[in-house]
This record gives sequence, C-alpha cells and structure tokens, in this order.
Amino acid sequence: MARLRRLFLVVFAAMALGPATSASAAEPPWCGTPEPDASLELDGFPHIPYYAIGCTLADIADRSRGRMSVRVIGESALGRDMYGVVINRLRTGRERRDFHNWLKVRKLALKDPAKAQRRLARFGEDVKVPIFIQGGIHGNEYEGVDAAIDMIEKYATTPFGDDPVVDEVLRHAILIYNPIQNPDGRIAGTRRNGNGFDLNRDYLTQSQSETRASISLMKRSLPPEVLDLHGYVSPTLIEATTKPHNPSIEYDLWLKWNQPRIDANEAAVNAIGRSVTRPINDWCADGSIPAPDALCEDGRPPGPAVAESWDDWGPFYTAMYAQHLGLDSSTVEMCDPDVDDQGNPVDPECGGRAGSRDVQIAVQESTMTFVVGHREDMLHDELEIYRRGDVDAPRPSCCPPPFDVDNNWMLDYPTAYVIPLGEGQRSDAEANRLVEWLLFNDIEVTRLQRDYTFNGQTFEKGSYVAWIAQPRRGLLDTAMSLGVDISERISILYAPPAAWSHGYLWGADVVTIPDGATFSPRTERIKRPNRLDGGVVAKKKRKRATGYALQVNSPTAVRAVNELVRGGAEAWIATEASDAGPAGTVLFVGGKDQLDAVGEERGLTFTAFRGDLPVSERIEKVPRFRVLYNPDNAAGQTDFWPLEQLGFEADLVTVNELGSAASDPLAGYDVLFNSAVGYPSAANATARSRLERFFAGGGAYMSGQNAGATFLADSGQVTGLAAMSNSGGDRGYSGIVLWSNSGGVNSVITGAYRSEDTLIVDPPTWLTSVPSTMTVDAHFASPTFFLSGLFPVAERADSAGAAIIAHGTNTADTARLVVFANNPLYRADPEREWPMVGGGAYWADGE
Repeated sequence: MARLRRLFLVVFAAMALGPATSASAAEPPWCGTPEPDASLELDGFPHIPYYAIGCTLADIADRSRGRMSVRVIGESALGRDMYGVVINRLRTGRERRDFHNWLKVRKLALKDPAKAQRRLARFGEDVKVPIFIQGGIHGNEYEGVDAAIDMIEKYATTPFGDDPVVDEVLRHAILIYNPIQNPDGRIAGTRRNGNGFDLNRDYLTQSQSETRASISLMKRSLPPEVLDLHGYVSPTLIEATTKPHNPSIEYDLWLKWNQPRIDANEAAVNAIGRSVTRPINDWCADGSIPAPDALCEDGRPPGPAVAESWDDWGPFYTAMYAQHLGLDSSTVEMCDPDVDDQGNPVDPECGGRAGSRDVQIAVQESTMTFVVGHREDMLHDELEIYRRGDVDAPRPSCCPPPFDVDNNWMLDYPTAYVIPLGEGQRSDAEANRLVEWLLFNDIEVTRLQRDYTFNGQTFEKGSYVAWIAQPRRGLLDTAMSLGVDISERISILYAPPAAWSHGYLWGADVVTIPDGATFSPRTERIKRPNRLDGGVVAKKKRKRATGYALQVNSPTAVRAVNELVRGGAEAWIATEASDAGPAGTVLFVGGKDQLDAVGEERGLTFTAFRGDLPVSERIEKVPRFRVLYNPDNAAGQTDFWPLEQLGFEADLVTVNELGSAASDPLAGYDVLFNSAVGYPSAANATARSRLERFFAGGGAYMSGQNAGATFLADSGQVTGLAAMSNSGGDRGYSGIVLWSNSGGVNSVITGAYRSEDTLIVDPPTWLTSVPSTMTVDAHFASPTFFLSGLFPVAERADSAGAAIIAHGTNTADTARLVVFANNPLYRADPEREWPMVGGGAYWADGE
C-alpha cells in the first residue's frame, strides 16, 4: 500500500496548504514564446494559443498552493508537449482520508473487483471520485480547450469558502484534465493531427502518440465519468447514444447513469438560456430531429425505439473507448458559434464563441456536481462491470422503458482467445505485437505451460491465451472478435467503420474458443510478451546455402527487408513460387551475419535454400513513395503514415502541386500511391504531362478505392479498368470481408496469404473489369463474403465473387501497376494488408 500511495501522490497533487488568489492567467498578455496559431485569429473572446498553455498551467499550479499538479504526459505527432492536470484538494483530514480510501479501492479494482466493492461499501460516501475531462481532440473545435483552462483555473485557485459548488466538488472529487489533446491541429486550425489522423477514430488502434498519452492518463485513475469536449452542433449535443450499441459494453449500467447525468447537464444549460439535443431521446431513424410535437417522416415518434446516427457502436471514439475503461462517458458537441455569408448567427441562441465556451463550462460543472452526489453508487457500478468480467457473469437483461425496444445489443462472450506461436501462426512477431497492445490496455494475458490440442489444432507451449473471465473482458472481446453483421438491424451509422478487429485485421492469427467449449490448458499470467527466437535457420542436410529466404507475411518482415536493403544487403523478390517460398518471398544472397542480427532483433526467421536462385528480380533499393492526397478531403490524408511505419520514405503531394511546383514533384520517386484523388483536369496540363512522363519512365503506381482505379483508367494508362463502390450515401456502409486468394502462391502480391483471408472495406468497393495487361490476385469470396459491419444484403449481389486486387502493366508496358479495390493503407486498422503493399512495391519498382 505504501508503494501505491507514493505512486499516486506523485501523480496526484500533494497536500494543499490553502490556495492563493491572483488575476486570471488564461487571458492576454499571453506567456510563452509567440508563434503563429489559428486560435489567435478567432473573435468572440481571447482564445488561448497553444504556446501559452504550458506556462499558463504552470502558473495556475504555482498559485494553487499544492491543490493542482501538472506534468507533460506525451507529445503530439509533431513533437509538441501534451499536459496532464490533476486537481486534488487535500486541505482537511477528511479529504485526505477519502483520497486514501479511493486509493485502496483503486488498488483492488482490476485485481479483485468484488473485494473492492466490499471495501467501497465500508467506506460509503467517504471516498473521492475521479472525473476525467479532455479538450481539443479536433484542432478546429476551439472553445473546449478554453473552457477546460477556465475550469482548471477556477477549481485550482478559488479560495476555500468563496464558492460552495467548488468546495463541494473539491471535497469529494479528483479532477483530471487533458486540456489539449491535439496541439498540432489547434495551431494549424485543422481537425486532424500532424499525421493527418482524426484522433477521435484512433482509440482502438492507438496508433498516434496523442491517443496513447490520453489513455495512459485515464488508466491511472479509472474514472467512472469521462467528458470529451467537441464542437459544433446546434443546439449543444450531449451524447446519449443511439443504436446500435457496442455489444461488449455493459449497456444496462451505462444507460443507468448516462441519462440522469445528462438530465443534470440539460438543466444547467437551460439555466444559462440555451437548449440541448439528446440523440437517443430526440432523434429519428435517419438521424433527423422532427419539429416539436411532430412525428418522424416514417410516421413514428422520435426516441429510443427508432433513433439512429449517433451511436456507440465503434470503440474508436474517446467516449466509446472510455465506456470500456470505466462507466459513463459523453462527447459534448458545443453549439455552433459561426455566422452565415450575410453575417447572421447560424445559431442565434448560442451567443457566438463565448456562448460555445459557456455551454462547455455548464456541462463540465453540472457533471462534476452530479458525479460527486452519486460517487459511491457510480464507483460501485464501475466495479460491478469489472466484477462481471472477472467471473464471466451472464449478460444482463436490458432495458427499462422507454429503452426496452431493440436497445439490448449485449451478446454472450466466448471462453477465450488464443494467439498461437509457432505452428498455426503466420507471424510470431505480430503475435507479440498484439500481446503488447493487450497488456498496454490492462487486459490479462497468459501463456501455455505445455502444448495443448483443441478441436484438432495443437497450440505450442508458450502460445498466448486471453481468458474472457477478467475485468477487461469487454475491451478484450471488442478488440479480438470478428464483430457482428448488423445490416438487418440498422440503417445508418454516425461514422464508419462498422467493423474493426485486431484479431482479424492485424498481422497475427487468433483462434476464438467458443462459449461452453471444453478448454482447460494450464497457463501462467505474463507481464510482457515472450522473447522470440530469430535469425538464420538452415534446413536439414543442407550444409552450404545459396541464400536465405524471408516470407513477406507481416509488417515486421517488410520493415526488416527495408532495413537490410538500406544496409547494403543483396536482395531479390521471387516472382514465382519455389522451394524457397511463395512468390513475393525476399531472397538474400550472402550477409548471413547481418540477417542473423536483424532476425534475432525482430523475431524473424530467414530460411536457408540451396541450388539455383529462384525466378526473381533484384531489389535495387527501398522504393520511395509519392502519396497523392486532397487537403480538402479527409480520405487519403493518412495514406503516407502506414508506409512510414513500414520503413518506406513517403511524401505527400497534391494535384495542384503537381501542376504548379517549379520542379517536378515526382522526380526521384519510384511509386505513386493514390486512394482518393481524381486524374487532373485538362486545364492542369503540367500535372498531366508530369504524370505521363513518370509512367513512361517506368514509375510505378499503386492505388486503393474507387478513386485510385478511376484515376488510372482516366489517365489512359490502361484500357478496361473499372471499379465501383457502395457507401450507402452517408449511411456508413463498411465492414470486414472474406476474400479468396485467386493468385495463390504464384502471386507476387498475395502469395504469402492463406487461400482465404480477411480485410476491411470502407466502403465496400470492387473491380468491375480488369485490363488484359493485369492479373487478378484476389476476389471477394462467393457466395458469402460479408462477415461483419453494415452492408444491406439486398445490395451485395453485384459484389459477391468480384475481383478486388490486381497487378500488371500499363498498355505501353512501361509502368507496373498494383490496384486494390480496398485501401490497404486505411488508417491503422488493416495491418494484415500491409505486407501486400510491401511486396507490391518491391515488384512494382522492378524492371
């Protein structure tokens, strides 16, 4: 206990001696070193620029007399500091006692939640409760950051006795703030971070440094309440989520607290003369809001029985990830402060930017008051979620009226998930990568103490088992399962993807052990993944090797190839299958010590082969990528990022830059990747000319999605290439599909894959015709290919069995082309598809 107490006393504020007063620090003249910042250009009130946030927080902490602590919790994509703020007043003996009572509960929460509940019951209301608030995840949603800073200053510096609301909250709560989740976006005035990522789609993949910093701060305190401050929706939207509901959350307990807490928020917002919208209470099936006392267009009243389009289906949002971490959570979309072209307010009720800030303050403060008033019960129910998981309790019935109509999406859980090592695993390195993710998210992982056979498959000793009976069972299940086909139960999502799965979309194979199965291996809990053996392995009876083969079947393998080629290794890519491996295998001649070192470091095996070098082409260098993107369109903005994660050099370029740059932006690049941009218009003759010169000179092209294929067809480089997609308009059609490896072991793109495998589509896209100069590598499976997500059955007929991946040359036979109907570089979800890009790049850049 002493060790835990020391840890939390470092993280949370030390004992307060009594606050001091001072003028507000969160107003100009700003501290810090000035630099350009989009927030400085806004009207309404002085918005704090990013450069002043760190020094302002430090000043507030200095004036808090120990009530507040601030520290750097991480960095943005472009290296800017992020800040974690904790306000924990320990002025009286009762406050200190209640804080230590919470520490005792926190210590047991994920170890023995039932015991933690019993301990909490003894403490009753004599316990502090953590509340987590985050601002500025979207850089151009400004006022949430300012509202957070204002509240930090108020609660850190208001003298005891001056404000009874502040005193009551500080008496019973620990306030944790991440006031600026997206420094890069605030400075640039963009929704996305410096890597082009929408951070509010990253909480499951956790690919961005900002996301990991936010989660790390949340994990320390396990807050039962989380607010994420956004904008802009009029009237202010406080998230009461519509269906579908993520089947891995304990929806009955979430609903129990979300509704009354939003009642308190609504009353507070009404008290300052503003109104709110509550999606599940107010919306129709198409996401619209009818006129007061009117019916929806389909003749039904709005509300829980029908409301869609602001759901908690995907766990990739801050608030939805927080549902799995704690108890209750909401995105808060403040009212719209903008004016129209005539200068009239879009929302006259809002009151401009100051009004946006004011409603965020009202929601924060009313949430604090509500949670403090229900702290014992909310902490109990958070522990109840953990307890249900720990004993693998049956899913409960749900829900009370008026939520008793098609709002219970909770499903039975499986027994366990197995991540094999060795036989039955495509990549031990990727198995370890998946285990690292699980452990970071406080998911318990064990390993087999000896070989174990289940359903005809033998799992080798050391293979990983994640038992469902654990406090984090919901997060484990939503991350590892295949998901659910909801196409017949729902018509629209707020945002895709409608399916996600590290078990089916990342680079490791995972086996689901069904509920009720006889499965009883001996396992031991681990704190870190196994150390993998790797390096050069010689086959029996082969004393002298011609070379060494590495199957490109994982992102780790692509990184290793790039590292080795940059280091001078002599490498070749097999263009046909042989004893050394399928097409796409990379062959190394010589350099055994170098291969051994890389293999040991990365957990990869290089297999010796003998005889003639298989049919192959030399990999002269690591290909350089130019990535086409449209800065006005979210699609394609992150395509460069996975390439960089694989060890390629990848630089963005727009069509306008292709036409306007003084020197050719394609010069010195080997591969052009495009998933979102159309071919330049005839008016942009320079861009067209440069593209034609690029292809004529042997430049390679890789593409994803409908736009990527259409670009190639419109360029005249091929004849007979066509694609189509079906997003359902704005309905969010997307999901996980089963595909057939048509090219088999002789495909340089898919040779290392199974005969059937899985990938993500957002939206479903397929090739309707393929030129004679290209070979089809993969099709959607037939007749059943759609496994999970949203894609109405009636609209699937044209796509079953359709081609989805092809490679070949342009009509002039001067350029090599790889066309994906899906986008294998779609954010950070489809790591399983990344090896196709690596192998495709080595082949496409060849002669």
